[in-house]
Amino acid sequence: MLGAKINISPVESASGWMLNSGIQSEQGGVHSWFDLNSKEYAYIYSEITGYAITTFLFLHKIYKQDIYLNRSISAAEWLIANALSPCGGVKTRLFDDDNLADKNYSFSGENIFSFDTGMALYGMVCLYKTTAELKYLDAARKMANFLVDRMQNRDGSFAPVYSAGDNKIVQSFDKWSNQPGAFLTKACMGLIELFRLTKEDKFKKSALAQAEFALNMQDSSGRFITNQADNTTHLHPHSYSGEGFLYLGVLLKNDKYIDAARKSVEWSYEHLSEKGINEVFNSKTQSFNDFQRTDILAQVLRLGLIFSLSKNKIDSLREHLLRFQYRGDNLKQFGGFLYSKKDQHINSWCTMFSLQALAIYEDNRLIGKNKELELLI
Repeated sequence: MLGAKINISPVESASGWMLNSGIQSEQGGVHSWFDLNSKEYAYIYSEITGYAITTFLFLHKIYKQDIYLNRSISAAEWLIANALSPCGGVKTRLFDDDNLADKNYSFSGENIFSFDTGMALYGMVCLYKTTAELKYLDAARKMANFLVDRMQNRDGSFAPVYSAGDNKIVQSFDKWSNQPGAFLTKACMGLIELFRLTKEDKFKKSALAQAEFALNMQDSSGRFITNQADNTTHLHPHSYSGEGFLYLGVLLKNDKYIDAARKSVEWSYEHLSEKGINEVFNSKTQSFNDFQRTDILAQVLRLGLIFSLSKNKIDSLREHLLRFQYRGDNLKQFGGFLYSKKDQHINSWCTMFSLQALAIYEDNRLIGKNKELELLI
């Protein structure tokens, strides 16, 4: 049995993990990871359930099997039934024991993140385009209206967090995800797709306003500053920024945005090391920390493939990424991707990003002639 599994491709084994590992609950929500030591699944994560909608649609496109579409529908139904707030935003994390949960992120804490809402929005729009079921378009419109009407600042940026309990915006500069930033340009993918479907101009104007704000967060080297307090760059949101600009640039035929995306990934490739690429760049010391994450490896690989960067560097990055694919004794978890070498958990979004990057590596026809990737996870 194990020998048979080893012979299947990395993409096939990751796809099998998505279906069979238990990472998607029976109700449809997706857990953030499976801990190999405790043998337990962590909280169900709305942002990642949004990614799952898109991931299963991507797998359905590749394999033409109904099970993937059904799993995508299941994820969307869970979000609508459990995570969609009356305000239109998407609640963040559902814990088994809410009494032990961090209230900044738990459902009961009532903090709603713009980025999480944007990822769910994009999944809903993609599912509507596949099924033509109006309930998914309706859910997408609620999420989009929340972002545009409640979360957009006068300078075009999206506020990061809304406290539904207090009815106020929350932001700080303690970490990248708690401040307005270029990474929220990725949340505009769903807005642009919704504009294309509905022709409601407010969604396009909103996406363009966030993008124009985000351009000011990119320096001349191509680096997106992800923490305004210390001028550092975290490669995870830096890559989100590139992904968002690429998507908007392709759909809107905007060379300025495509160029911003290209510069961002070229900067990343300039800083590849013998370990792949590290997590955080300190502009004062002009150095990185020593920590590799598979979500970052996969994001940088995927963007490099789309922009056809150095094949030697792409091949090297792929080899680094594959070292994190789990091929251990727990057969149910075979094929998923570890978050890092230090964290022994098999991570859902790392596996989704890795799956797509490796699928593109195996078949670059998944990228359109204009660098479009229809289902960008």
